[in-house]
Amino acid sequence: MGQKQAAYDSTGAIVAFYDTTDSPAPEGVAVANITDEQWQFLLDGQAKGKRMTIGATGSPALLEPLPASRADLAATKRAARDVALASTDWLVSRHQDEKLTGHGTSLTADQFTTLLKYRQALRDLADATGWPSVALPAAPDFVTAIA
Repeated sequence: MGQKQAAYDSTGAIVAFYDTTDSPAPEGVAVANITDEQWQFLLDGQAKGKRMTIGATGSPALLEPLPASRADLAATKRAARDVALASTDWLVSRHQDEKLTGHGTSLTADQFTTLLKYRQALRDLADATGWPSVALPAAPDFVTAIA
């Protein structure tokens, strides 16, 4: 084992670790020499959600994570919305299949209308005031009772 090194980008964020003997840094990569203890400290901090950085003095440090961007929050909210829609797809399909086969439906007409309105509210969520910091609409009681 050789000297441990932390590679960092133009902002000082640590992007990789190298060893001068076992895995040398590519030519032209900015690195700072670090001790085994500093390397372990950085890895432990990263496992707890901290950001690894090389400070102005060239010493490694841990920083709090950056707050999520509006785009990140929107992507997370859209993913939650998509899960809520997908979780009711089968109810819509079953109801339509039951109507087509003419054997009666598991949902009443009012329940099906409520389900469709709920799904539309999910689709319209991105247009809501305060997006993406808005709550998903609550699923109808009969949906949560089935799930």
